Amino acid sequence: MSTLVFTSAGHAPGVTALTIALALHWPNDVLLVDCNREPDQSVLAGYLQGVDPAGRGLGGVLQSHRERRPIAECLPALTLPLDASGTRDFLPGFAHPGMVALFEQVWPDFASALDGGERVVLVDAGRIRPSGLPSPLVTSSAGVAVVTGSRLVDLAALRLYLPLVVAVAGEDRVGLVVVGPGRPYGTGEIGERFGVPVWGKVAWSPVEAARFAAGEPAPRRLANPYATDVRALAASLVERTVTQRTLVGVPR
Repeated sequence: MSTLVFTSAGHAPGVTALTIALALHWPNDVLLVDCNREPDQSVLAGYLQGVDPAGRGLGGVLQSHRERRPIAECLPALTLPLDASGTRDFLPGFAHPGMVALFEQVWPDFASALDGGERVVLVDAGRIRPSGLPSPLVTSSAGVAVVTGSRLVDLAALRLYLPLVVAVAGEDRVGLVVVGPGRPYGTGEIGERFGVPVWGKVAWSPVEAARFAAGEPAPRRLANPYATDVRALAASLVERTVTQRTLVGVPR
């Protein structure tokens, strides 16, 4: 299937909230994976309200790799349900900061296992480090969505780190998702300034985002611009994964 990587350049624009919301609005089977190399277990403690992973997650992937067991075969037993639908699962991230360095040798096999699965994978990669993102994740993906705010401080960080992603992924597989467009810069201005297409926008709604990021109760309102934008972004990304599957065998 296809892997989509989500990351940010800084200033916490809401990558985790967005990936959870996208997974919950995805129209077919999907796996959400926490690959944040600054571990915080925010999905377990937030949206899943403190659920016990019971050894599941990237720690189990690391153990499988050490035991020379195929990661793809082990993945189903290492995931948790994200909701009651039976079509949306979650692979928890690093259980301890010390695991991050140990995982370096695992990234190639892990990325291959994700991309070779039967469903779309959404990867929350956290913030881009000075060394960039894990190259195997980027090179095997259908695309990398760099999530950014529209303030000057957000765009200053984007200017520093976006080239690291483009250099590995290529310009054709990198896009921006703007959270809170018009605060003050619009999506058109941002896309033109950085020479990277804007794949979508998400309304500025801290209360709605907290529902996904921290497990807060859903706000009582009839209109929900945040959810509307997430659905539109999901539909656009589904089209991207379909297009990517038609290009199997074409160098990326």
